[in-house]
Amino acid sequence: MRRTTMLLTVALLASLTACGSRDTGRYVAADPKATPTGTKEDRYLKSAASLPYTEGHPTDEELLAFPPKWCADLALGHSVEYLFFNGPKLYPVGQDWGMMQKDANELLIIGVTVYCPEYREQVLKDLRSAGGL
Repeated sequence: MRRTTMLLTVALLASLTACGSRDTGRYVAADPKATPTGTKEDRYLKSAASLPYTEGHPTDEELLAFPPKWCADLALGHSVEYLFFNGPKLYPVGQDWGMMQKDANELLIIGVTVYCPEYREQVLKDLRSAGGL
């Protein structure tokens, strides 16, 4: 009986851990709680490299231009909707490359996680309420 209870407890904890890691498991290289290896730029680019692009591929310089701007506007209290569509139009797209909305959302989360983690929860909340997660 005691062994069965212990096994059920382990199974329950494992399932709860799996459910709770939905939003963070994809951003291992950008995880602010992990021991940072390399620069912010390296961590951001490493995570961004795994994302699909609709056409072409951005340069590192193009990708690196977004996080400081995102963080600055988030610091002013702006939403993801404002960042991408209503304000400065900081949706990640270039002359020769683009991203699907879900991938742009992931890039934003990666950038915020690395560059301004204090706004990460706000971004996740914005994306959830808009159906982007």
